Amino acid sequence: MPTKCRLCSSSNTQLLFVSKNIHGRHLLGGENFNVLECENCKVTFTDVEVNSLFYKHYYPENYYDQLHGSRLIEGILSFLEKFSFQRKLRLILKHKPPGNRVLEIGCAQGKFLSNLPSIFEKFGIEINENGRQYIQKHYPDITIYQGDIENENFGDCIKKYDIILMWHVLEHIKNPSAFLQRLSSLLNKNGVFIFEVPNRDSLGFQLTRKQWFHLDTPRHLYHFNKLSLKPLLDQQGLKIIEYSGNTIDYWHDLTTSICKCFSTKVPIINKVFYFIFFPIGFTIRTLVSIFMAPTAEINTYVVKHSS
Repeated sequence: MPTKCRLCSSSNTQLLFVSKNIHGRHLLGGENFNVLECENCKVTFTDVEVNSLFYKHYYPENYYDQLHGSRLIEGILSFLEKFSFQRKLRLILKHKPPGNRVLEIGCAQGKFLSNLPSIFEKFGIEINENGRQYIQKHYPDITIYQGDIENENFGDCIKKYDIILMWHVLEHIKNPSAFLQRLSSLLNKNGVFIFEVPNRDSLGFQLTRKQWFHLDTPRHLYHFNKLSLKPLLDQQGLKIIEYSGNTIDYWHDLTTSICKCFSTKVPIINKVFYFIFFPIGFTIRTLVSIFMAPTAEINTYVVKHSS
């Protein structure tokens, strides 16, 4: 019996490959998950049952705990994080409407919101209890909500938001249609919605398939591209006004995806191959992100109400 599409319920789906419980370059478990493509709505999705046990098992309380490396690595990552923030801030200010109410959905530990200029009235929503507690303790200027925006008790819904931000969240959402419908109702008439998702049409996905860095099965329930996102947004009266590749975040993703395809049981060989190939992979990734957004590893979307 054909597997029905998670998004449109069509039975016209095709199995692409079988994946494991993976996160970036790490294998977390041996479970098998079918990754399929819908011929009707063109979305790629992970076939997995999503319930309360799913979130407890695949999103543990320590989900946001930091992994620390050498001082050099920490310094490089800190520099890139600041560079990434400045890129996103420029994008926000470029499209900023007159109001200053900003909501970040899936704000983790609140670092991005906290770094925004003080002119903004900051709101965040986060499902992870540790993340919420961290924000409450360290960032008193952020109003933090529990749960998700589809909850009837979510925040003060009388006042809408001028800017809604979402970085690598939509691919985790069980019902994107209902989610975007609610988001559209929370967005001010002249507001802007800016979000990022991994790109299913990326060079990395096309070349490496089940070794793709951003697959993150089963947490990534969907693997979007512009073709599958546009009608989803259109249905909720939202239109894409800007679309680009992200050159900064996850700068090692393409190299890691390709190296995983040639991984051996000898760690030193894997490391040598990685460092030899990294300059090539990094250069290709950067150029593709700048000049070929449809095949970039990550896409940034700027969205507004269509009328």
